[in-house]
Amino acid sequence: MLQKSEASYLLNSLQLTYNQKILQVGRLGTESEYIGDEFRRNFALLDDIAITPSPFNRIRASPQEWPIAGESIDFLLIPHLVEFEADPHRVLGEAERVLKPEGKLLILGFNPWSLHSMLRYLPQRPPLWNRHFVGSQQLMDWLNLLKFETEFGAGFGIGSAHAVFEPQSVWRKSLASLAAAYAVKAIKRTWTPIPIKPAWLRAPDLLPDQVVAPPLMRKTR
Repeated sequence: MLQKSEASYLLNSLQLTYNQKILQVGRLGTESEYIGDEFRRNFALLDDIAITPSPFNRIRASPQEWPIAGESIDFLLIPHLVEFEADPHRVLGEAERVLKPEGKLLILGFNPWSLHSMLRYLPQRPPLWNRHFVGSQQLMDWLNLLKFETEFGAGFGIGSAHAVFEPQSVWRKSLASLAAAYAVKAIKRTWTPIPIKPAWLRAPDLLPDQVVAPPLMRKTR
């Protein structure tokens, strides 16, 4: 159910165009449901799994070292990868490197504060939940340091296909904060620093009843 819900969200959120270069780092397993045939030529899937038959362009590489040129990607997807990497900051650094200015990033992650994530505190916890999950707010703070503009995209439940999209009210925010997984959207912003020019020299303020002396005139012959 979670994969179906996330795939449906991606299908409605990507808003792809034909000339965009799309990269996904990490396999979700439902790529065919949100990457249409018309976009597959410009879509590449990067992971470290042995090459298997796939309808998509495949790049086998480490999730922390991408053989991708800098500022070459328009849309980047990172589904459930950050929480499984020993150095998540390196993954986000690679994301910032390969995205074009104003490029879009979408990250799917598991919520450390959901009921399902609390299983990691059990003595015999399932291997999947024995991870250092990253909350959506912490992830957005990390991205803000890399000059990304971020927003919470959606919260997903495991047992149903229902998703909480872009919560605005307090009630919907509470539901999203307890969801099993979440989506964070970001845009790579670039700012050009504007130099501060020195202020013009100001004439001293005149005192009351004070007259300014005329400038000295140069004698001419």
